[in-house]
Amino acid sequence: MRTRLVTIAAVLALAAAALGGGAPATAADPLGAPYVALGDSQAAGTGNLPYVDQECMRSRKSYPMLLAAMAGMPVASNACAGASTQDVLTGQLGDLGPATQLVTLTAGVNDFDWRGALTACSSAGSDAACAVAMQSAGEAIAGVPLGIAQVLAAVRTQAPNALIVVTGYPLPFGAVTGSCSVGAFQGEPVKFTAAQAAGINAGLAGVNAAVQAGVAGYAGQTGDPGVRYVDVTAGFTGHALCDTGDRWISGLVSGKATMHRGFHPNAAGQQAYAEIIAGALAP
Repeated sequence: MRTRLVTIAAVLALAAAALGGGAPATAADPLGAPYVALGDSQAAGTGNLPYVDQECMRSRKSYPMLLAAMAGMPVASNACAGASTQDVLTGQLGDLGPATQLVTLTAGVNDFDWRGALTACSSAGSDAACAVAMQSAGEAIAGVPLGIAQVLAAVRTQAPNALIVVTGYPLPFGAVTGSCSVGAFQGEPVKFTAAQAAGINAGLAGVNAAVQAGVAGYAGQTGDPGVRYVDVTAGFTGHALCDTGDRWISGLVSGKATMHRGFHPNAAGQQAYAEIIAGALAP
């Protein structure tokens, strides 16, 4: 842990130097929080009780909280369940400032109705509904690179000395060779055929490609050396909903307090997110 802490601190110092930044921030610095976490339910840790913010379903077990502990620095997490890239742009940037050293961002999947696509492409939907949902998703995903680039430009304006880390999403189903059961909704079991699961995985892979394209487009236009994309898919290999290993992604769970867990990383998945990001920051 001490080695990981030193590694992250060293990377942040190098990033600040590359960007022309000044001295490291402290927790009492009024010019921005040292670490600011932005994004949607993946970054909020939705589904993992207890919450520190009920409205945004922001969890103590979220990867920003874990990563902050690894780095030995306080975090201001503004991540919120359901947030799109535009929601991040217009409502989550308030804690940024010249003293901010690290920003993490996970966003893009809520730029389209991904839950609607999940329903349409499961045993609760139909082939026709799935085809319509996937076409609509594909059209919306085409706009994700611009949304990501807009967020990055705004973050850089407000946090000129920060290392900005943008993550992708794990693929929910893993390697599927047959029908996969993911729990029940309103008392009815929900299953995905191998073809349906592969289609959803492909859709999420498309989101990841779009997010990465947004990062690359922004960096290419601006020459900003302080922006990184982190792919988390390989790190979740063997631990998705339909894999044989321990699940790091929750299936559908009934109950008012637990219904939002479905298709979100569980506590082990949030830990994996933090470890993957920390590993990507290694020199």
